[in-house]
Amino acid sequence: MNPIGDDDQTVAGSNDPATDLAINTPTKSWKQLFRVHPVVFPVAATVILGMVLSAVAMPELWSVDRLTRVRDSIGQHFGWFYVGIMNASLAFSLFLAFGPYGKIRLGRPDEQPEFGLAAWFSMLFSAGMGIGLLFYSVAEPISHYLQTPPGFPADASASRVAMATTIFHWGIHPWALYCAVGLSLAYYSFRHQQPLSFRSLLSPIFGKRVDGLLGDAIDVATIVATMIGVATSLGVGARQVNAGLAFLFNWNNSPLVQTILIAAITLVATVSVCLGLNTGIRRLSEGNMSLALVLLLAVIAGVGVSRYLAGFLDNIGAYLQMLPTHAFRTGVLDDDGVQWLNDWTVFYWAWWIAWSPFVGMFIARVSRGRTIREFVIGTLLVPTLVGIAWLTAFGNAALQQHAEVQKERVIAQQSDDIPLPSTPTYEVAVLDDEGQPELGEDGTFVAQTKPLTAVEYLNSTIVTADHTGQIATLPTVLFVMLDGMFSSAWITTLSVGIATICIVLFFVTSSDSASMVIDIIASGGDLDPPIGTRLFWAISEGLVAASLLAVGGLKAFQAVSIAAALPMAVIILLAGVGLLLSLRRDSTG
Repeated sequence: MNPIGDDDQTVAGSNDPATDLAINTPTKSWKQLFRVHPVVFPVAATVILGMVLSAVAMPELWSVDRLTRVRDSIGQHFGWFYVGIMNASLAFSLFLAFGPYGKIRLGRPDEQPEFGLAAWFSMLFSAGMGIGLLFYSVAEPISHYLQTPPGFPADASASRVAMATTIFHWGIHPWALYCAVGLSLAYYSFRHQQPLSFRSLLSPIFGKRVDGLLGDAIDVATIVATMIGVATSLGVGARQVNAGLAFLFNWNNSPLVQTILIAAITLVATVSVCLGLNTGIRRLSEGNMSLALVLLLAVIAGVGVSRYLAGFLDNIGAYLQMLPTHAFRTGVLDDDGVQWLNDWTVFYWAWWIAWSPFVGMFIARVSRGRTIREFVIGTLLVPTLVGIAWLTAFGNAALQQHAEVQKERVIAQQSDDIPLPSTPTYEVAVLDDEGQPELGEDGTFVAQTKPLTAVEYLNSTIVTADHTGQIATLPTVLFVMLDGMFSSAWITTLSVGIATICIVLFFVTSSDSASMVIDIIASGGDLDPPIGTRLFWAISEGLVAASLLAVGGLKAFQAVSIAAALPMAVIILLAGVGLLLSLRRDSTG
């Protein structure tokens, strides 16, 4: 049996019922270059391109202030709903794994998994977390260290709370959401030969109506949410790729350069998605995970294996200890808590919800032949543990570097015989009484050269070497941590280079995986959509990311993700109810 989605496999009208998943026979034109659903594709394409054109032609509609108000309003009124959905997804996934339905196979009763475990885990992790985990692995622990999340006592260990909070946002909850969505899609597609599309998830509730305009609306909403969720990651990735290249080669760090990077990497992603799942996406995912493993081992070696393992266990304990507090916090009685939740937890939950159609469908797409129990345990535990291992290496390294340097500085100040610790130096702007950078008579920034740890770097105003521009510290702090870890310049350069390549590859695998998933929906459930439409969606992702980056940067991505997640959260809730109804009906005959 050929793997589903192989480039030479026939889909519509094949003898294998598992591949006959289209809602209707897709409209054919241009000799198979474009094979689309007659309603979903044009409507979704119009909405997406309308967003891009409005961002270019009417940027005032996408101003940072307006987007921030939208984000805060949705967070204030619906943040509790996002919190509830994430907790419900975890409970739902655990029930399916250890309840009466765990042995059900996602496919024929005797069917074996399409991909081996190593390839399966590589594709899961690359699709699900990639760019974001690299971007925030150093920045987020430092942010929580500098400003302890509300609700924790003042005498709490700042570093322990920081790591537990970071792991909470990247731990089991997002994977539970992906698991619930992916399992629902896989069940209907591989057990009931329904389209690999979100409309299928609501068929137990709405019946045949999902084959009409209601189903079209569900699929359009899914495509838009997926596009925005992935565009957020692509924008984040572009900023960090730019930061890595600026660190290595003194490139300009600007929106223009980031837009060019989005275009270049989107081109690579387009080639990958045209090559197909087995040739393009799978090979890139496996290669990327290998490079990421090299980077992880290098950081562990820099930290020390014994110290790393101690930190790994300590972080798991802190995560489990603080999990109930984090998981059910809504900030209803604390204005500061609400603002913190909007900036962090609600943004993350909305980001994951917006990503869930893409990651859930991709997980379903590569998980044919696995049992429900195997699917849930693999999807929940393995990526979560890998995420904790990654965050422990990078987050602990940054916080430990800072603590050690601070201690060495105190000792050096108490003794004239002990030199100050060797720390990389950066140009730090001098601030006026209002906290704004001072400018000299020539219009350049007034700055001082200071030795900084990664923690101090993120909390400082850094300027370029010629004092003519500011450097964004959030996307560059990862490289600063690596710079301070290794005494050898060439090892530092090598590690920064590997990190940058990993970001590029995560960028590519996220983009091409999302293009394939969106194309499956837009083509009516065709598991092997044509090259023409794959090209269209891959290019559209780059356009959306570039337009949001131009109008508002990270705040624009945050606001649009939170807004796009709201209808998807309702669909996911109904989908969970529908799956339980289907499992109960099928098990009772």
